[in-house]
Amino acid sequence: MNNILVVKNKRFIAKINASKGANLIFLRSSDGAIILREPNYEKGLDNPYLYGMPILFPVNRIEGGKFTFDGREYLFPINEEKTNCHLHGVVHEQPFSIVKQREDRVILSATSIFGGINEFEITLDYKLISNGIKLKTTVKNLSNLKMPIMLGFHTTFNSSFLDGGKNYIKAGFDVEIERDMSNYLPNGNYPKFDDVSLSLLNGTFNPTSKPISRHYRCINSDKIVNYDENSNFSLVYKNSKNLNYRLIYNGNADGYICLEPQTCMANAPKISLKKSESGFDFIKPKSKKVYLSKILLIKGDKR
Repeated sequence: MNNILVVKNKRFIAKINASKGANLIFLRSSDGAIILREPNYEKGLDNPYLYGMPILFPVNRIEGGKFTFDGREYLFPINEEKTNCHLHGVVHEQPFSIVKQREDRVILSATSIFGGINEFEITLDYKLISNGIKLKTTVKNLSNLKMPIMLGFHTTFNSSFLDGGKNYIKAGFDVEIERDMSNYLPNGNYPKFDDVSLSLLNGTFNPTSKPISRHYRCINSDKIVNYDENSNFSLVYKNSKNLNYRLIYNGNADGYICLEPQTCMANAPKISLKKSESGFDFIKPKSKKVYLSKILLIKGDKR
């Protein structure tokens, strides 16, 4: 049984599934926008990665399901056998408890163990605002040891959020992170931008035109924009600069596009790169870090 919480204001209505990762599964506006790809539980549509805004912790793939940090071995189950990787953690499957709720805001939290070593708490604070929704994510290390932080969101938008949309995606980034597509892990290369990357940078990528699966580092950009030329509305996804890696994915150009912010590169703790390149970070004992996101529906071209 899913515990679905509803928050609303004059323009927006949102639904959060407290039973599974406090996932924002529904965001619509009075303008007629259906912003997120929504699960249909009656039809069994509940892929944890392709509906709503599931939290990923630890984010992306960990080769062999283990890594060493500060002399300790962190272990995770192999849940993607074809690549021999651990994928996306288990927090998105956990029930969250309500900390506070009012008409336009809900705060939820859950505790878990990271890699069998660090106890931690994640708090998700959703608040509707006049032009969208904002999310404050707080990760607190409850243990007496340093804890790796590898956070992301598999935010899955409808390619066209309004009926009859003519949509274009603009994404700012500094480098593409090339991956070995047999296991989707970075191979250490930063390729020259091709036509797909250039179209994303220029704001001319049509999300239904072709399949895309790309990994980027975004030091100098904090947003991705989906612009609907027909309605002259922009859907703007903004993230704080500590969520400065991206994975952009649309299946087989199936009418959705995942715009995934994350704190680090895929497989970051096992890559021999400086933190400035891989993004691999940690939280001190009994300390916390905060991450901010906004989904905004704005009139005009905001590319």
